[in-house]
Amino acid sequence: MKEKKPLPRLENPYRPRGSWYKGAFHFHSTGSDGMLSPRASIQKYASSGFKVIGLSDHGRVTPVDPAWFPGVLLIPTAEIGWPHLLHIGAKKAGKIDLPAFKEAIAHAHREKSFTVLCHPDWSNHTWKELDKAAPQVFALELYNHVTEIENATGLARETWDMLLRAGHRLWGFADDDAHFRVSQPQYGGGWVMIRTPRLTRDAVIKSLKAGSYYSSQGPSLFDLTIKGRFIHLRCSPVVEVRAVASGIGAGMCFFSKKPCGSWVLDRSRFQWPETTYVRIELKDAKGKVAWLNPLFKA
Repeated sequence: MKEKKPLPRLENPYRPRGSWYKGAFHFHSTGSDGMLSPRASIQKYASSGFKVIGLSDHGRVTPVDPAWFPGVLLIPTAEIGWPHLLHIGAKKAGKIDLPAFKEAIAHAHREKSFTVLCHPDWSNHTWKELDKAAPQVFALELYNHVTEIENATGLARETWDMLLRAGHRLWGFADDDAHFRVSQPQYGGGWVMIRTPRLTRDAVIKSLKAGSYYSSQGPSLFDLTIKGRFIHLRCSPVVEVRAVASGIGAGMCFFSKKPCGSWVLDRSRFQWPETTYVRIELKDAKGKVAWLNPLFKA
């Protein structure tokens, strides 16, 4: 009998300890094309329990006063370039007149910010464009709430996996892209939960770059550990856990008739020796999903 190859080790971005903070980084005010003032737009998130907030007006870092919302970390953010780029952790406020991606990403790199490639399906980017941009950013916007509810192009799950399987190491990112139009609710549909030891700009940016966060429409992750071939999850009660992995026939769905907050996944059932990454999705009884960042092959 042919001996089975051992499963490769997986990197765990959730290993570092810290507290979880709810974050929103993609929404617009009257500083560009939003309907609410900067303070009023941030208030929508601050009053809904968000603790890390980045107002991302187009082509500018809109000035905000940190004293507006005690206990909330406001991180200077902008949406710049084409393809659109979230520039999280900008060094200074003001206009950023950089419509081309090459100049926009160079500016973000100089400021050592966390970068996200926005709404790839809504933007109708070609594979060539995505393949070229992916190595230059930290994350792909896998869920954009407004483009999903308005145009049915907000969920870029397959695009993310396609880039991951091509060898790009990309974190996922979920947010709203709210403009606060009165026609329909636009905020609180997608967010990130960041695990960081301190609620400071530098600590949050470091945690984002390390992938120590997850994206969600509702479910919560409390902890993820890897012990041998088993992945242990503690989360809010969910009815389905999906293990998505690279490789033909890899990956598996796990179900529970009753919502469950503790899961143990046996990797030998869905991960092959050649698997380059595993990523996990949590689905609750309402159909809301949380997307965990990939566990890359160590």
